[in-house]
Amino acid sequence: MTFYADLPSRRARQVAGDVLVAAWLVGCAVLGRSVHAFLAAGAAPLRRVAEVGGAIEDGMGDAGRGAGELPLLGERLRQPFDDVAASGARLQEAGVDGAALVETLAVLVAVLLALLLAGVVLLPWLALRVRYAVRAGAVRRLGAGPGGADLLALRALASRPPDVLAAVGPAPAAAWRAGDPVTTARLAAVELGHWGLAPFPAGDGRDDA
Repeated sequence: MTFYADLPSRRARQVAGDVLVAAWLVGCAVLGRSVHAFLAAGAAPLRRVAEVGGAIEDGMGDAGRGAGELPLLGERLRQPFDDVAASGARLQEAGVDGAALVETLAVLVAVLLALLLAGVVLLPWLALRVRYAVRAGAVRRLGAGPGGADLLALRALASRPPDVLAAVGPAPAAAWRAGDPVTTARLAAVELGHWGLAPFPAGDGRDDA
C-alpha cells in the first residue's frame, strides 16, 4: 500500500491532515481530562461528609466508652452515644460510597466523551487514508507491470473528467487507440498524477506489452 503521495503538494496536504487529526486527538484527550476533573470535583463534598461521619463515630464512640465505665448507670448512659456513633458510621459509609460513585461516573463520562469526539474525526480520516493507500498502491502496481502505461492510459480515459483529458491533446482516445506513445505517456501521467504519484521514468520498459 502507498500511504503518502510522491508529489510534494499532495504529500504536504496529507501530512497536514495527519497533523490536524493528531492535534484533534490530543485536544479530545485534554478535554476528557478537563471534564473528568470538573465532574470528580463533585466528590469532594461527599468526602467531607465521610470525614464528618468518621469524626462523629470516633467522638461519640469514645464518649460512649467513657460513659460505660461509670458504675450502675454506665450502660444506660452509653446507649445514646453508641446510637449517634452508629449514625456517624452510616454517614461516613454513605459519603465514601457517594464519592466513589461520582468518581466512577466522572471517568466514564470523560472517556466516552473523548472517544466520541475522537471517533467523529478519526474514523472518516482513517477510512480515507486506508482507501487512498489501497487504491494508490494498486495504481502503482498496475503501472509497474507489463503494459502498465497502456493500462494507466485506459484508466485515465475511463475515469478522468473530459477537461483534464482535453489538456492531453486533441482526440486523446483516438491517439491512444492508434498507439501514440506520447499520448499514452501523457494519459498515464494524468492517472498517476490524480493519485499524487510520480510518473515512471521514460524507457523503463513498462510500455511493453
